[in-house]
Amino acid sequence: MNIKPQKGMQDYLPEAAAQRDRLMQIILDTYTQSGFTRIYTPAIESAENLDKSDGGDNLNLIFRIMKRGDKLSSALAKNPVDEKEICDLGLRYDLTLPLSRYYANNKNNLPNPFKCIQIDRVYRAERPQRGRLREFVQCDIDILGSDSICNEIELISVTGKALTKIGIGEFTVRVNDRRVLRNSLLTMGFPEEALDTVSVTFDKLDKIGVEGVAKELSEKEMPESAITALTKLLEKGRLTLTDMEEYCSEEAKEVLNKLRTIIETADKLSDGYNVEFDPSLVRGQGYYTGTVFEVASKQFGGTVAGGGRYDNLIGRFTGDNVPAVGFSIGFERIFSIVTENEIVLSGKRKKTAILYKEEDILEAIKKSSELEGESDVNLILVTNPKKIDKQYSRAKEQGYDEIIKL
Repeated sequence: MNIKPQKGMQDYLPEAAAQRDRLMQIILDTYTQSGFTRIYTPAIESAENLDKSDGGDNLNLIFRIMKRGDKLSSALAKNPVDEKEICDLGLRYDLTLPLSRYYANNKNNLPNPFKCIQIDRVYRAERPQRGRLREFVQCDIDILGSDSICNEIELISVTGKALTKIGIGEFTVRVNDRRVLRNSLLTMGFPEEALDTVSVTFDKLDKIGVEGVAKELSEKEMPESAITALTKLLEKGRLTLTDMEEYCSEEAKEVLNKLRTIIETADKLSDGYNVEFDPSLVRGQGYYTGTVFEVASKQFGGTVAGGGRYDNLIGRFTGDNVPAVGFSIGFERIFSIVTENEIVLSGKRKKTAILYKEEDILEAIKKSSELEGESDVNLILVTNPKKIDKQYSRAKEQGYDEIIKL
């Protein structure tokens, strides 16, 4: 039998697991101190819900679960066999779709607005690489039931506070609104049915540059006049909200002004990081309807958190429009920053080992109880009557701060 974890999944030794617990606790404490409450949802969702969630490329990365018993036999008997016919469940690829279903099912028992925390594992059939695993943890905060821009400001502030407490180094919160972007692209002359694919190309601006964006849009057979207008705008360099006003309708200018308020207010609340407008920010999930944001980390060299407003997703379950917005910290990416840079996290407790012989078990447990009452300490009882010196050396190697031999 294979002793290695499956590709894209990891085992964690005790010290790494303890470090992950400390990191998670900092995030959780920041969230709860800001008035968010924790919930749990199942890791498995119906395949129908997942397929209809408008999750972008993530829909191609779902781990699907086959039907069971007679239902599976019946599905396999069909010719040709359809993957979606033999699978009725799947592992969640993020926490937003499960939250939307959860809210639809429990809304009568929840406050309005509902401010919640989800810190849990999600699954994607990714090609594993640094920062991308097949099983990983996301740390989400969401506000459901309110369309106020105060929610975006609060989510940015709380997320920034958590990342600052961890000490990940320099980072920037980038903010955009899909409605401003789409309206600007329409004004430039891009066809409405092509806005999604144009936005995907635009999102690559920081990777392929202005020329790369223009080339890819030409390959997609977009109107040359529209490509020229977009290129002219992008060649100005770093774009401001004022630059975008030229290409916005009056309705879109109202959205743009709200976006300006979000960015300026969140930036004033920031402590050691910047909140900036990024017109190329799109986010890959199709369920986002307005404001979108990401955190770019200098230490990681990429994005470590992201989110946005998804006002239509809950309505797919309830039939009613329920405004919603959320921000998610990518736990694994933050954990890699912490480990690679040897960041010392708060909350690390003193480690004490009590070495004893079997006949001294009563005294050892009494001593353990005594120490537990005196200080904030993690204790371990170790028995080995013949090799206590060896156990002493091993405890030292494992980083115990104090070793008591009875």
